[in-house]
Amino acid sequence: MTGFPDDLGGTPEGPGPEEPLLRQPPGYLAPPPGSFGQIRRRAARRRRLRAAGGGTAAAAVLAGSVYLVGALTPHGTEDRVSPPATGSPTTPAPRTTRPAPPVTTEPRATPGTHGASPPSRPPVTGPSPAKDSPTPSGTPASTGHGSPAPMCAASQLTASLGAPEGAAGSVYRYLLLTNHGATACHLTGYPGVSVLDASGKQIGAPADRRPMDYAPVVLKPGESASDTIRTANHLGTCRPASAKVRVYPPGSRASLVVDGEVTVCDELFTITPLAAGRTGNPPS
Repeated sequence: MTGFPDDLGGTPEGPGPEEPLLRQPPGYLAPPPGSFGQIRRRAARRRRLRAAGGGTAAAAVLAGSVYLVGALTPHGTEDRVSPPATGSPTTPAPRTTRPAPPVTTEPRATPGTHGASPPSRPPVTGPSPAKDSPTPSGTPASTGHGSPAPMCAASQLTASLGAPEGAAGSVYRYLLLTNHGATACHLTGYPGVSVLDASGKQIGAPADRRPMDYAPVVLKPGESASDTIRTANHLGTCRPASAKVRVYPPGSRASLVVDGEVTVCDELFTITPLAAGRTGNPPS
């Protein structure tokens, strides 16, 4: 048996009904056991080698650049090579600068003065106090001979009232404080004044202060300071007439009581600051 169709009784169009098939049936060979796992291991090893090689190359390039920058930077200067940026901003250290030397200006000579420079102005030490600014309570005032005068105590003063004088719907009355002590003292500002009935009870509110400038008044033994009490001359509603007047000297907690009749009408009751003399403030 040769296997040719002619020998088996076949025809040229195909084998006969009893002709055996000499061709292997179609199909694919199965891969050897473990081949896929070996392929995956080789691929993972190649990836690791590539990553290691890339990191080593990057580190070498970075080290070489830092070395080149350090080698090319001139030595002996204040500039320093900063490390590579890490992503966080850094603040450069401030440089200290020396202050510029003061510039002095030479005064120029004025023509006609033969080179003489003009006199320099005295240094300004601050605003000078006003002439009418009061001396604080308790601060000694000068007696005019260089010795200070303490504040007058109520125990060394005597109070008295002048006669009332009417003008333009008002009644004015002087209040006098006299130094009966053996040493000089001073008074500054407003006294406290209120009116009392015969039993010593206060009638209404104390006197209001009339805004005026004032200065310390130095009283030698026997000298007086005075101010002016103003009330309405029987206008509007009047309070009962007083039997006494109570006076607190400036800066004192002790009071003086003097007999006197003062009628407060239309709620007008004012007092001026003390001034030198016996004719009130302003002095008449």
